[in-house]
Amino acid sequence: MDATYDRRGFLKGALASGAVLLAGGAMVGCSGEKEPASDGDTLVGFEPVNFSEETDVLIIGTGIAGLSAAMDPVEAGFKVMLADKRDTYGGESFMACGVMNVAGSQHQKKAGVEGDPVASWEKYAPVIEKKGETDDMEYKKNVYLKQTEWADRVEADYGAQFQPLEDYMNTGAPTSMLLPQHGIGDMTTVLTPLIEGLQDKGATVELNRKATNFIIDADGNPTGVRFVDQSNGKIIDVKAKKIVLATGGFSCNQEMVSEFMPQQAKLCPLTVYSMGEGHELGRSIGGVYSRMDMDSNRMSDLAQVTVWGYFGRNVQVTPMGRRFIKEDQSHDSPSAVAEQGFGYWWSIFDHQLIEGSQAWNVETNMKAHADRLVGPCDTLDDLAAAMDVPADNLKATFAEYDGYVDAGEDAAFGKKLFLEKLEAPYYALKHFPFRYKTHGGLKIATDSQLVDAKGEPIANVYCCGSTTPDSGSDLAPNAGSGLVTGQAVVASLQA
Repeated sequence: MDATYDRRGFLKGALASGAVLLAGGAMVGCSGEKEPASDGDTLVGFEPVNFSEETDVLIIGTGIAGLSAAMDPVEAGFKVMLADKRDTYGGESFMACGVMNVAGSQHQKKAGVEGDPVASWEKYAPVIEKKGETDDMEYKKNVYLKQTEWADRVEADYGAQFQPLEDYMNTGAPTSMLLPQHGIGDMTTVLTPLIEGLQDKGATVELNRKATNFIIDADGNPTGVRFVDQSNGKIIDVKAKKIVLATGGFSCNQEMVSEFMPQQAKLCPLTVYSMGEGHELGRSIGGVYSRMDMDSNRMSDLAQVTVWGYFGRNVQVTPMGRRFIKEDQSHDSPSAVAEQGFGYWWSIFDHQLIEGSQAWNVETNMKAHADRLVGPCDTLDDLAAAMDVPADNLKATFAEYDGYVDAGEDAAFGKKLFLEKLEAPYYALKHFPFRYKTHGGLKIATDSQLVDAKGEPIANVYCCGSTTPDSGSDLAPNAGSGLVTGQAVVASLQA
């Protein structure tokens, strides 16, 4: 009773401020009596609530988490609506590197790569525990295991295309990583079949719709969402039995970053879309934040280039031409540059990457960022001159690196993948460190239902992807969390 009463008091304040709208009538108090309240449909400056559309499941956000959350409800025959504030679907998932860490998928098994999701989780769980991220290990386990199910289903049932593992499985690249059809960055071949398949199964997709307010009923339960059509300013109130927040993180909201992650406030965001709207909507109905001060992923502004080290050889150097990091990773380089104040850094590569398994992406980035590209250069002296770094430093860096290659061990930084010498002609791309995916989000129950400050579920509202705390670093956890949410929604609707 106390939790309900506290939340009703909170909602009455939210109603009075216009953060939450009321679908007619006054709120009912804990005593069961009617209490006067500032009805959302009579607030000055707010249009009356008028439900013009209705659905069983309303998913706000069409990135990989939102699309994955739609799979089970639409397959179970429920009416599903996906809404996005942009004029295109896919969110930031379309711009992602496309790396998906998965264990034991059918795609991997067909290539002869065996794996067991449960065994992989048992190896991964201690890593999470060491970080202190143990608030809901059952949920994290569910998400991890669902990643494999997701990969199997989107390929078999929706026609998503993954790159053949044969393209890179014998090169030394990790076979735990699935990539879209043409390799890094080709998310069209995964997301487009998924959204088209959802539409074929009956889901509707509404674009240019920005969610502005939750709408609650007389009992204080969320019963819909108000949108503004950004193409014409029209207000659209949608009634829904279940609502899913899948709106991404908050890395592009400078006010939220300054409040919760001041250590990253001076870094630019990689995109302009992750404004934390889902976070703020969830909090408007009594949701609470968790782990908001956890560092966001730092990435290069050429995000896809940072992943090259998993699939080919390169050497990364500071503006002074000195190696500073192991290259078989993606987030460590921009983090080191930001923390050590280099300002920018270079990735130096050769024909092996240009002709290797990620040739499509390498060519794409070389063309798209010609203003950042130097080369081909036949000597290190020529390369240093083109990069404007001290030639002596660069040659000393390569002499040391080549020595590690000869010895078979990177004694300086511990690089394991593609510890190989580069060959002329040389190329280099310049990077700048940016912030990308945030990890703080709204507290949820194990079934991904939004909870209030006392841990009580808030009726009808679920969260997935980067609206939740600690949703992982690659795309697979977001997809897995979407499946967890969609299956929880179906179970609730069928109860």
